[in-house]
This record gives sequence, C-alpha cells and structure tokens, in this order.
Amino acid sequence: MVPQSSNSRFGYSERTLAPDRYVVTYVSPQLRATPEPDNDHGLSGEKQRVYDLALWRAAQLAIEKHYPALQVQQESRDVNVIVQSAPAYPVYPPVPLVIGHGCRWDCDWPFGYWPYPYYDPYYADRYSAAHTTGRITVNLTVKLLSTPEEGSIDAAQTDARLRQAYSSASFAMTRAGY
Repeated sequence: MVPQSSNSRFGYSERTLAPDRYVVTYVSPQLRATPEPDNDHGLSGEKQRVYDLALWRAAQLAIEKHYPALQVQQESRDVNVIVQSAPAYPVYPPVPLVIGHGCRWDCDWPFGYWPYPYYDPYYADRYSAAHTTGRITVNLTVKLLSTPEEGSIDAAQTDARLRQAYSSASFAMTRAGY
C-alpha cells in the first residue's frame, strides 16, 4: 500500500472535509481485463481488494488521529476499462508483388486486390484480449468516531485484519504502455 504521489498513477490519497470526516481514495494500477463487459471485465475480485485497501487506509487514518472507530458514510467503486482494438493492417502501395501481377494473393478473391486490407477476426479478438486493461478507483467518505456506535467499524481490528490479509499482496500489473 503506497501513497499516491504526483509521479505515480496508483495508491491511496485522502482529503479532509472536516476534522472528523475524510474522503479516502485508492486507485489501482493498470490491471489486465477482459474485453467482455460481463463480470466487470473480470475485475470483480480486484474491486474488492481495492475497496479493502481504501478501508485499510481509513482505519490507519482513524488510528493516527486517535479515533477508535469509523463509519463509512458513502462509497463508490468505479472501473475504467480500455479495450484496444487491433490496429488496421497497412494498406500496401499499388506496386505488384510479382512483376506483371496486380494482386497480392489469389486474383479471384476480392481481398487479394489493392486497396483492400486483410482482416483476420481471430487475430482481432486475441489482440483485444491481450491489450485490454482496467483501472479501479474506490472513494470512501469516512466519519471518524470518538465512541463506537451501532454499525461502526473498529479501527484497530480492521487495521490488524487487513494488514494480515494484504501486507504482502501485490497487483498483477501489465507491461507499461498497455
């Protein structure tokens, strides 16, 4: 769990609304996603992890400010997915590949003639599957409580539980540029 800085694109940040109210945000790194929108592009499990990391930061904030409990008043879990389609094949110049021929493959097939580009639907699907990425953003509006109330979350227990669950966890990130 790292703070989000001006040179990083992921991590946590918080904004003060009042002395006892904060907005805690956690942004994930770019994650591999599926092009199909079913099941949040395959990122539903990661949405829970990012929520837990935001809650963990809220619990740390409560402990730092000497509040024993906190209450999540508002939350949002957003997924921003980029589905990249296969790049178009370059249109070849109208120069015959074999001197005397005006087509690239079979002259009886219309895709063999200039200027029709070749399109492979299997390649296009595989390309999209390999180059689809997503970023998850969780925003929690949290009220820090000086005394625990009904429906509140114990800050120390939450910090200990999430520290044990996520202290050595990491995201499976994609290569840069995808």
